[in-house]
Amino acid sequence: MTVKRYRTGMELVQLLAVLGLISGAIFGGMLAWAGKESWWAVPVVALVGMTVITLIGAPIMWQRVELDGAAGHLRYHNIGSLHRWRHVALVDVLEVRLDSFADKRKAMVSGLHLCMRNGCSPARHRLMDNAIGSYKGPSPFFRQIAAAVLRAQPRCLVDPLLRAAD
Repeated sequence: MTVKRYRTGMELVQLLAVLGLISGAIFGGMLAWAGKESWWAVPVVALVGMTVITLIGAPIMWQRVELDGAAGHLRYHNIGSLHRWRHVALVDVLEVRLDSFADKRKAMVSGLHLCMRNGCSPARHRLMDNAIGSYKGPSPFFRQIAAAVLRAQPRCLVDPLLRAAD
């Protein structure tokens, strides 16, 4: 089995840029309509809005995950690890939980929690999905990680939504 590498899809980056562009254009239009700024404020504020929202979403965009099921480990870096590579031994995982964006309605991406056995540091790892949230269930990215954990640790508790495709 080869090492599988996952990165954030470009559709998430594009969605953030468009969201910032639209919100900036609306705000710039409101400033120009009120007479506080000239009409040049619309494109300028739109570009500033696009840049700011893209920078806010940048930590999600830079997550990298490497899954090596044959060796029994997973490597990742994201904002939770301050973009330092973290190694997770799959045999030490006790529970895999899905944190769906649809349940909370305050995020655009879902998360995957890997709860580790006592003595492992850190005790929990959170991975963000590499695509925009979908109401169709967990992404193939999360399903493959859950399957690799189950192969390495058959007694692991896995969220039923992640097992549905098995």
